[in-house]
Amino acid sequence: MNKPNCIFCRIAKGEIPSIKVWEDEKHLAFLDIRPYAKGHILVIPKSHSDWVWDIKNKEYLEFMKRVKYLAGVLRRAFDTDWVEEIIAGIGVSHAHIHLLPRKENDGLGEIPKQPLSVMPSEGEMEEIARRIIKEIR
Repeated sequence: MNKPNCIFCRIAKGEIPSIKVWEDEKHLAFLDIRPYAKGHILVIPKSHSDWVWDIKNKEYLEFMKRVKYLAGVLRRAFDTDWVEEIIAGIGVSHAHIHLLPRKENDGLGEIPKQPLSVMPSEGEMEEIARRIIKEIR
C-alpha cells in the first residue's frame, strides 16, 4: 500500500527523480539529496509504513537483511571500517534507514547533526552513485 502524497512512495514509484543505487522488488536505496557524509544513502521499503517499527516481522527481517547488505557495499565502496545506521523519521513519515559511510577523524562527530557544509555537485553525486553500484554483487 502506498500513500499518494508520501515523497518516498512517489520516489519508489518513479514519480520523483532520485539517484538510485540499488533496488529489488520490495526495497529501494538512493542517495540522500542533503547528505551528512559522502555516500549517505536512504534504504526504504517500497510499501508504505509510517515507521520502521510498524513493518510486519517477516518484512522487517527482509528489510534489515537488505540494510546489512548495503552497509557492506558502502564499506567496500568507501574503504571504511564502519557504516553508521540511523533510524530517525521525523522528516518523512515513511519507514527508512540512513546509512553513512564513516572514517576515523572524519570531522563529523559521533553522530552527524547536520548535512555536509559543502554539498556534492550533481557530477560528484553521480560519481558517488557509480562507486556504490560498482560494489554491488
